[in-house]
Amino acid sequence: MPESQDLILKTFRQVAGRHRLDDGSDCSVGSDAAQHICVSGSDVAPCHARFFSVRGVIYVEPIDAAPILLNSQPISKRAKVEDGDWLVLGSTSVQVQIPHGAGPASGASAGKSPGLHSAAQPKPVVVGRDRQCDLVIDSPLMSREHARLLFTPEGLRLQDLRSTNGTFVNGQRIVGEALLHPGDRVSFATFVYRFTGAALEPAESGGRVRIEARSLTKTVIDRTSKQPRNLLDAIDLAIEPGEFVVIFGTSGSGKSTLMDSLNGRRPATSGRVLYNGVDLYEGFAAFRAGIGYVPQQDIVHRKISIRRALEYTARLRLPGDTRAGEIAVYIERVLQRVGLLEKQDLAVDTPEPLSGGQLKRVNLAVELVANPNILFLDEATSGLDAGTDKKMMRLFADLAADGKTVICVTHSLENVGVCHLVALLHFGFLVYFGPPEEAAAYFGVDRLSEVYERLEGQDARAWGDRFRQSDQYRRHVQARLSKAATEAPRTLVADRGKAGSGRAGWFNPRQAWTLTRRYVDLLYSDRLNLAMLLLQAPLIALVVGAIFDTSGSPLERAQAESQIAFVLVLSAVWFGCINSAREIVKELPVYLRERAVVLRIPPYLVSKLLPLAVLCAIQCASFLAIVMGMLDFPGSFLDRFLVLFVAGFAATGMGLAVSAFVTSNDKAIATLPLLLIPQFILSNAVVQLDGPAEAVAKVSVISYWALDAMRATLDDGVLALRGADGSPIVSVNADWQTDLWATAALALGFVIITALGLKLRDRKV
Repeated sequence: MPESQDLILKTFRQVAGRHRLDDGSDCSVGSDAAQHICVSGSDVAPCHARFFSVRGVIYVEPIDAAPILLNSQPISKRAKVEDGDWLVLGSTSVQVQIPHGAGPASGASAGKSPGLHSAAQPKPVVVGRDRQCDLVIDSPLMSREHARLLFTPEGLRLQDLRSTNGTFVNGQRIVGEALLHPGDRVSFATFVYRFTGAALEPAESGGRVRIEARSLTKTVIDRTSKQPRNLLDAIDLAIEPGEFVVIFGTSGSGKSTLMDSLNGRRPATSGRVLYNGVDLYEGFAAFRAGIGYVPQQDIVHRKISIRRALEYTARLRLPGDTRAGEIAVYIERVLQRVGLLEKQDLAVDTPEPLSGGQLKRVNLAVELVANPNILFLDEATSGLDAGTDKKMMRLFADLAADGKTVICVTHSLENVGVCHLVALLHFGFLVYFGPPEEAAAYFGVDRLSEVYERLEGQDARAWGDRFRQSDQYRRHVQARLSKAATEAPRTLVADRGKAGSGRAGWFNPRQAWTLTRRYVDLLYSDRLNLAMLLLQAPLIALVVGAIFDTSGSPLERAQAESQIAFVLVLSAVWFGCINSAREIVKELPVYLRERAVVLRIPPYLVSKLLPLAVLCAIQCASFLAIVMGMLDFPGSFLDRFLVLFVAGFAATGMGLAVSAFVTSNDKAIATLPLLLIPQFILSNAVVQLDGPAEAVAKVSVISYWALDAMRATLDDGVLALRGADGSPIVSVNADWQTDLWATAALALGFVIITALGLKLRDRKV
């Protein structure tokens, strides 16, 4: 017979109750004192849930469809619970404890709760997703050991344990530790608690997020009239956790502007956006990890398999202590959720391209890997047929049913019936917000799709004023807005403790390693392009070896070797530029999305520079080896290789700098002549430079220094030759070492310019 087990339910502050479960017995839980375990709290029903044991396994099930979240996932029927699981009953969080080898209940064991009241509680309280933590929060966003609460004479101190997604006090990320004060809001990743002075109380249920917009206005300067123009005009609305809301409207009505104002990508000019009562703009860092965003452009690389793409995303976004097995479980769960499990080993483009709907699901899966609380979808169904559009809208509704807040911008209105609410914009004004089934009648049309014709040519402000005076506005806007939102203080920044709002640290080795592996994977997956890059060096070398002749008089030999040096340097510059000029811009949507969440610029740059440096080294080595093998071209191979490699690496940096500033592949390719032609003209080989031209060449032209260094490797006899006027046939302005360092300095300069270009992209993040 299975042994009986103790079931303990506890809040963070204290044990709520304990009950002995024998096999086949049950235990009722609710706010009524007559229940086996009484849990008081907001929205806890008198008889809320039932626990029961079957052959040593404990299950929980809701009573009369009472709302229950098990580890942030809603349940509607019986579900297995284990030691350390978290339940949300209504809006009250409790943790399940099932001690192994439990004996009879006793006051001593009940006192082991990690509460804050006990004066005899010297042991720190560890918060994390590991089952051995004192406060377990089972979420991919949590680090294994995320934070620690320390009991000190001056009060409770909160210490971040170098977590990936941060620990926050009043919306500000703490670095090190901070002293807590009554009323502080404490966030572990996206899970928010309020410190009462004696306990940490959950501030919301299961990490779910309520969004509220108050007088949201976005003003820009009109390019034509040069006058201020409102893209959004004093918009009020509230979106509850687990609701699916569709934003639609006429072209240019402000749909994407409203979405980006609600998710913080492009903050509104005035007004407030509140997430669970906290100002989003002032505490954005605390919510960053929990916001999912699927833009119109693809945010997945097309050349690697879906599973590999999700693995790289998971390693970037999830805590560094997440094991490979855990990542595999998360990915399988997500692929199952979006219906792509059987396609997981296929790349988007090859060997068999995915359909438009499947590609949209891949983009969605990229965001779901980190299990965000809020999901924003910008035109996620555009370009899809009616059947696929219907499937996608149902999928979004299912995600909302899981407890996520889902907001979608769309033009297609055929399937909006599956959403809870629709928001209709007309030239920046909110002209309707409410259930989709009421919208057609409100506008006096038979079908909702006819509303565009109804609004066409009409005054937007008049429609906005009409909605503000309507019963729909009172029921679906005013009644849902919280009074606390208008009274909440605007500033949430605590002036105590060591706090910071940005991403901790400037260089993350794990990010650099993950991004480098992904980039190498991408290079290898496009084998045709890689083969062309590797073959161009030996092919050009064969042409050089076949064309040039180093025999003849000393004068002819000197001229030939000088020309060969010139061709070698220009070829290395060409290799570097062509390798890198498109490498940032071609994945710009992916970069911008990852930068918005967790990506840092230095690791990203390293992930590009290392593989491209290896590629450049292979090209320069093969090119030089063939040329020196085919021609009588005496000199140090190593010295010449170093010159070519540093020149090629500098050109790689120059190409990346271009790629960081342009907005399309075509513009990157069109810019190449502007980079390469000056390398030819200002190299000091075609025309002897002096004055301003030489000054410009010294500070910006790679070939100027690289050619001088290459000439310095020529035979002493060649360098000693003089012309009729006594000037050297092959002139060298500086020594080899000085030239090499100058070329390296240019490489560093171009890398810095690339970083600046990437930093300027942040305004689009």
